[in-house]
Amino acid sequence: MSEKIEPSTNLETLDITKYPITTNAFTWTPMMIFIYLMLHALTLLFPTFMILTFYSNVMGENFFHYRVFTIFIDVLAWWGVYILFALVLGKIFLILLELIHKSKEGLFKIDKKDKDYYYFCMRVTVKKFIFWIWNNFCFPWASNLAFKICKMKVDFKSTLFDGWSDVEFIEFGKNTMLGQGAVILSSMIVGDHLLIKKVIIGDHVVIGGNAIVAPGTIIGKGTTLGVWATTHIGQVLESNYIYVGRPARKFQSITDMRNESKKRVRRIVDTGERVEFTWSRK
Repeated sequence: MSEKIEPSTNLETLDITKYPITTNAFTWTPMMIFIYLMLHALTLLFPTFMILTFYSNVMGENFFHYRVFTIFIDVLAWWGVYILFALVLGKIFLILLELIHKSKEGLFKIDKKDKDYYYFCMRVTVKKFIFWIWNNFCFPWASNLAFKICKMKVDFKSTLFDGWSDVEFIEFGKNTMLGQGAVILSSMIVGDHLLIKKVIIGDHVVIGGNAIVAPGTIIGKGTTLGVWATTHIGQVLESNYIYVGRPARKFQSITDMRNESKKRVRRIVDTGERVEFTWSRK
């Protein structure tokens, strides 16, 4: 049985290692399933019309090579229209949901009668529809574009493709890099409540492989969160430091790391000889 937690609990120092880490903090309802299926049906409607029109026109051509050439063009056009419509329709539904019930941070009871929790589930349903399509696009920057459309701050230089991120209340700085399997959470289940708290990540931040960033975390510019490290809720990581551990703790400043790295020894592969070399950044 899950541990119960009251809204008055001090979340700033809550150690999330005591709780199951989940990215599935929402519940499917018949209405949400209906919306999800309807979005798919509407998205497929126009590309299907394009295919049927293409078939009747091209099959009437006498030149076989023309048929073969144009079918590839039409398939690409169908794919492009499909993913574009998914983003447009998803955005329209998100705007409508925001007008009906404004999204906000807080600690909400996991109960469909709680409007904050219920509309959180509605937003996640629509965003899952968008990202399950866009994450399979052939260009990594496609996810960054979808993040922007979903009101998340992110630039196209950031590398987010290898990690997993919640899809609201997150601000990524410039040139952010997520390692393989890294998880950024702005929401999570804590006992019998849902916590939603904004995550802010500064410029030039590196999140190591399989690291977990808890809701409310603020990471300063130039900081690195090490492999398998975990922040606690509301933790503030200073700029230009390396953090490691579960929960994350300060390990070394970036400046000290660079100074210690200036004098190093390398091994010549062919001879096995070990020689000193100087490392410097230009």
